[in-house]
Amino acid sequence: MEVVTSVRTLVKNAVFDRVPGLLRKGPTNTKRVALTFDDGPDSLTHRYLELMDDLGVPGTFFVCGNRAEQHPELVREYIRRGHQIAGHGYDHTRFTKLKRRQLLEQLERTEHAIGGQVSGRPWVRPPHGSLDAASLISMRAAGYIVAMWSVDSCDYVDKDPVSLAERCGPKFIGAGDVILFHEGQDWTLDALPAIVTSLQASGLELVTMHDLFAD
Repeated sequence: MEVVTSVRTLVKNAVFDRVPGLLRKGPTNTKRVALTFDDGPDSLTHRYLELMDDLGVPGTFFVCGNRAEQHPELVREYIRRGHQIAGHGYDHTRFTKLKRRQLLEQLERTEHAIGGQVSGRPWVRPPHGSLDAASLISMRAAGYIVAMWSVDSCDYVDKDPVSLAERCGPKFIGAGDVILFHEGQDWTLDALPAIVTSLQASGLELVTMHDLFAD
């Protein structure tokens, strides 16, 4: 089963890498890596932002529209502290379960909740990474950059900071990687200092996803 899953993942990623406007892994000729965080804002967001300040690194935060509406002050804090902010659906419904009109409504409501983009085209990450041809075409036709990831920290199932730090360390992370994390989790917070320290010690620079893919 693991072999089948691995093959399917490789095929899926190979397809992703050929779709214009769908970003999964950045260029490997510059030693840059992006830390990304899904599902905020929430009660732990301030701790995430304080930790990122202490570590001196930026992140890309994919936020849910309904949570952004509930915490507009945190939306402002992401931006004030120099992080990239983008949409993650309005209520975390899988985009593959939505009709086109429902999907576009989710995208629009979320953009309104986060105040729109400061400049450039809007970014979105599908909840759960669920994506099919119909939802991808709808997002791209609406002008969205679709942001995926190349490395899954698995912090939604692995609550051990030590194993998280090892999985996201330089042994498994290389130039161009986009690492998926989640907000709202103490164990992710506990793992981040070791992750950032080890990646930087290996010569990798931590940047926003926007900067990773900038020309």
